[in-house]
Amino acid sequence: MTYEPEPTPPVPELLGTDTFGRPVYGHPLPPAQRPQAPVYAPQVPAPARRAAGLSTGRVAALAGAAVAASLALAVSLLAIAVSVVALTVCVLVLRSVWRDVQRGR
Repeated sequence: MTYEPEPTPPVPELLGTDTFGRPVYGHPLPPAQRPQAPVYAPQVPAPARRAAGLSTGRVAALAGAAVAASLALAVSLLAIAVSVVALTVCVLVLRSVWRDVQRGR
């Protein structure tokens, strides 16, 4: 087994300084050996497809409308029930008063 030192990477060439005084180096490899950036084809966006069923927003709107309608129905049925009870009490009281008037009290 012989010891082989690792090859030293090429040293970039000092080209000069930029306007702020920082050193500017050239690429360490000759142009033929420089790695090339991969070339990708431009991505074409897929055509927008609409969902066949209901969207989430429509489902939420329908659910909200159903809840509102059921609450409105419950309130109106409660109002009708209170009115029926009040009318029944009123009729019973008036009937009692009418009987008392007819008996001459």
